[in-house]
Amino acid sequence: MKCHRILLALFLSAMSGCIEIDRKDDPIVGERVEIESGSYSVMIGQTVQAKATYFDLYGLEKTAPIVWTVSSPSIITVDDTGLIRAKSVGQALLFARAGTASDTARVVVVGDVNSVASIQLSSTSTNLSVGNIQDIMISVLNVNGVPLSNKQTTWQSSNPAIVSVNTTGRITALADGTASISASSEGVISNSLIFQVGSGLRSGTFMKSGGYEASGMALLKIDNGKLILQLASDFKTSFALGTFIYLSNTNTSGAVVRSSGFEVKQITQNGAHSFEISMIDPGVKISDFKYVIVLCKPAGVIFGFAELK
Repeated sequence: MKCHRILLALFLSAMSGCIEIDRKDDPIVGERVEIESGSYSVMIGQTVQAKATYFDLYGLEKTAPIVWTVSSPSIITVDDTGLIRAKSVGQALLFARAGTASDTARVVVVGDVNSVASIQLSSTSTNLSVGNIQDIMISVLNVNGVPLSNKQTTWQSSNPAIVSVNTTGRITALADGTASISASSEGVISNSLIFQVGSGLRSGTFMKSGGYEASGMALLKIDNGKLILQLASDFKTSFALGTFIYLSNTNTSGAVVRSSGFEVKQITQNGAHSFEISMIDPGVKISDFKYVIVLCKPAGVIFGFAELK
């Protein structure tokens, strides 16, 4: 009986490192505010409702007063509830603030349904090999989300030596590296698509596991002969005592990940991270592991995983 009590105590001690019931055990990740949309479009004289969510120091969603402001009151105004009113044609920035955190969205005001209100780009793949040619899909929309035809668009590449783009949105992968592609029409700018070129690259999107939270992008790449693991700025996960990043060939057993996976480093906050795997172990190759794992190491609990492709 005494032995059973000791084993139970040891088990509970390990598990306590991964149960977020005591705030003092949760790392401070910083306040943040998120506007629900990165952009809004509205007809002159009309209104559109903006919404924002506040997260406290521990990353928990909380109710808090949102302070709304705009960059150009001559183009749009906003009231205390986030209701945007369009006054004149143009573009302006919308700001939401709570505590020390803030977020920004762009607002496009148009004069009629024939004007460009938004541009959306999409692609069948953002991982390319040198020599690949691909057409980017573009939707030029009016304020009601209806496609507009015969609108002149201008295309741009952030690095034409890596990925070039012609006047129709056809891209060509020219060299290993990264480049973003965007388009504009009537002064309205599209979303950007980031293209990775080269065989020395694998990427994946985090999926949550076991009721915990995990999202965002992971990138494993060879840069100047070094193997680098990057978590993108949109990376988010649950946290507890002993939250680690691992490389692994399984995503079903935390115990196996802990015993046979490759431990990268402990993390204590969301957002962008960069780890030089070659510095930890020069023998690790880009093809050695299938998953990036977020693991509560003390109890062997997987919070989430990204499958590298």
